[in-house]
Order: sequence, then C-alpha cells, then structure tokens
Amino acid sequence: MSRSPFALGLALLGQIGQAAQGVPAVAAATTFLTGVFATRAHATAVSAPDVVEQWLLPRYDKLAADAQAQLVAWEGFCKAPSKEGVKELKARFDALSLDWSGVEFITFGPVMLSLRADRFNLFPERRNAVGRSVAELISDETDERLQPKRFFRLSAAAQGLPAMERLLYDEGADAALLSGPEAGRRCALGLAIAGNLAKLSGELREGWGDRSTALLGQLYAGKSDPVFFPDPNALLSQMVTDLAGAYQRVVDQRLLVVLGKNINEAKPLISDRRRSGLSKATIVAVVTSAGALGERLAQGLDPKSQQAIATVMNGAVTAAKALPEDIGAAAETEAGRKQIETAIAAFKAAQASVADPLAAGLGVPLGFNALDGD
Repeated sequence: MSRSPFALGLALLGQIGQAAQGVPAVAAATTFLTGVFATRAHATAVSAPDVVEQWLLPRYDKLAADAQAQLVAWEGFCKAPSKEGVKELKARFDALSLDWSGVEFITFGPVMLSLRADRFNLFPERRNAVGRSVAELISDETDERLQPKRFFRLSAAAQGLPAMERLLYDEGADAALLSGPEAGRRCALGLAIAGNLAKLSGELREGWGDRSTALLGQLYAGKSDPVFFPDPNALLSQMVTDLAGAYQRVVDQRLLVVLGKNINEAKPLISDRRRSGLSKATIVAVVTSAGALGERLAQGLDPKSQQAIATVMNGAVTAAKALPEDIGAAAETEAGRKQIETAIAAFKAAQASVADPLAAGLGVPLGFNALDGD
C-alpha cells in the first residue's frame, strides 16, 4: 500500500515536531501545521483513554494474574520438587511469556519507569549477558542478592523472562532442578525471578488505576502529568507510533537478524525464545495483539479505511501463523527462508498501513520509535 502525499507530510511533521523539542518557535509552528493536516484529515474522534481501558488494561490484567500464578507455582515446587512440578513451571512460563509479547511494544505509561521493560524481558541480549548472569548467580553460595530488596537492583539480564527461560529450558535443566548440588540454588533463583516478575507486572497495572484513580483517572479528567503525559492529547500519536514499532520489532529483531544476508550467514542461535520452542508463537502473539490495537484505533476511520486496515493486519496474522515453528532452523533452509521472507513482506505492509490510512485518517503524526536510531 503506497503512502499518500498527505500521509507522508503528516508523518514528516510528527518527526520534525519531536526533533524540535526544546525549540519553541519551531515546535509551535509544527503543532500548528499538524493541526492543519489533522483538520484536513477529517478525523473521527477516538478516545485514547478508552483504548487504554479496553485494549491495554485487560492485557496487563492477564499479565499480572499469570505472573502471580507463576510465583505460586515456584513456591509450591520449591517445597516439593517433582517432574510434574517442572511441567507446571514451564506451562506458567509459556503463558507469561506470550502475555508479555502482547504488550511488549507499548512504551508509554508506567512501563517507561525504572527500566521495567528491560527488567521484565531483556531483548535482544548482547554478549550472552543472560547466560553469564544466571551462571554467576547459581554459583553464588549466598542468598543475599536473591532477596527482593536486592534482586531488583541486579542486572536486568538476571531479572526477567530470558533468565527464567534458561533456568527451565537449558540442556539438563529438568534434572538440575530436581536433584543435585545446584537444585536448591536454582529453585531459589527461580523463586526470585518469579517474585520480581509478579512485582513488576503489579506495578504496571496499578500505575494505570481506573477511571477515577492514577494515570487512567488523570487521562479521563484531561489532566496532564509531568512524567507520563505532559500533553495528554499526544497519546494517540504515541499509540500509532508504538503500533508501527510492533511490526518493526518483529521484522528487525526476530526475523532479519536470524536470516542474515544469505543462508551461509543465518544465525539460528539468536532466534528469540528458541530454547522454549516459542519463537513462532511469540511472533504470532505480537502480531495478533498489534492487529487488535490497529482495528480498535481504526474504529475512528471511515468504513473503507477500516476495511483496508483489517485486511492488511489480518494478513499479517495469517502470515505469522504460517511461519515455521522453529525460526532459527528455518533460516538455514531455502524453503524456510522463503516462508520467513513472505511473512516479512506482510508485516511491512501492516507497518505501512499504520502511517496510511491509520495515522493519516486519525489526523495524528507518527513519531520516532526506539528502533529508528539517531
């Protein structure tokens, strides 16, 4: 889908506006021009607080509930280790990991504080940071750093889902959890990570509150917040920017880096969630959740544009479900590479649709996201 001159202009204005922060005259001019384009877009009003309440908060509710369930499972397992207990721990991890995939691309609200996103799921990791952190903590004979008052200050590599995945799915993990000299230490580390994830997910949800309290209450009241929402009217722009970023995260971080330039340069070992076998499921979860957000936001568009958004975003979900189960292994075969390249094309089309017709139709600018670089 090609971008119209209007959409290109609108997106450009948004990026100019962000780059011009701190330059009042330029920023004011940009705001004025953006307003002109918004008027031309004849955008139907979409309530950002409604989208937060109806799309985001149910996902945070499930994240918090599943994180608490994982903590309870670890507490039970550490009291009475068993093979069935290991299966339960893995099932809890899988559910929580996919919950996170559904909200990982949201960068506004309580998740922006205290490195919460990185502490929940450090991705992509570099220089085997997670593996080194887990090994170092297992070999430590003291419990001091695993206590809640210290654990959250450790490296993000040790605190979240990637560390838990290694603890549960690395070669020999089942046996090491059940018996042997490391069993107790591995259980203590798993309990510390589970407790940290339960705390983080609770903070994410509690920070939003409800229609009369916390951030959501402020948004419904139209009040700004110096930390989270200096301009509440900019929240829709942030939403569409994060939505575009969702597809970019999948393409850049989960597919292109694994594919490499050719089959000889494929890098299967950096495939996300390869240990737990969730590499495809993670992508499906991201794209499905992004599609739901896109369709929710598109309710402010005319029927033709709504249908265009639904078609391209449903196409992305279909492409994700058609991916091979093991992305890393697929990158090493010609057939698998073709499947991945087909999916990449569908995801890029979905990303393009966020600019036009979605952002253009809503009359909001697309901003930079964390993957755009300098």
